[in-house]
Amino acid sequence: MDNLQIETDGESGGTCECCGNETRSVWGYVRAQDRGVAVYFVQWTCNKPEHSPNFDLLIGTWGEENCKDKKLSSWILNAEPGGGGFMAIDGTDRQMSNSHLCDEALTRQQVINDPDLMESTTSIIDAIWLGDPRIEEIKSWINPDA
Repeated sequence: MDNLQIETDGESGGTCECCGNETRSVWGYVRAQDRGVAVYFVQWTCNKPEHSPNFDLLIGTWGEENCKDKKLSSWILNAEPGGGGFMAIDGTDRQMSNSHLCDEALTRQQVINDPDLMESTTSIIDAIWLGDPRIEEIKSWINPDA
């Protein structure tokens, strides 16, 4: 996918059930040539990179005339200083899989065994990484000197 643009939308906070720290969630839209291609949700526990931030992507064509065929591709970020990396996880285990917006929650195997899906998903993650300023805390865990 070329020329992806990010349109930020909402954000919220909460409390991590396992440690009691503050959590953050942000979401927005990914567009290609003025058409919606995905909605994204990023969740993390503040000051806790070891909790591996979650990136949930509902991929499909968005618009009033097309509200079906939204596939959930879920990822975690291993936020290691100086590197880190994204890993596909089972979307079936994510809360978003129960949303009325989600038509199919993909397993890790479904994502990694589909080259076209892998390419589009990694392009979407890259666009979010570069285009959503609200995830600066997460980015600072990987590159603390930036």
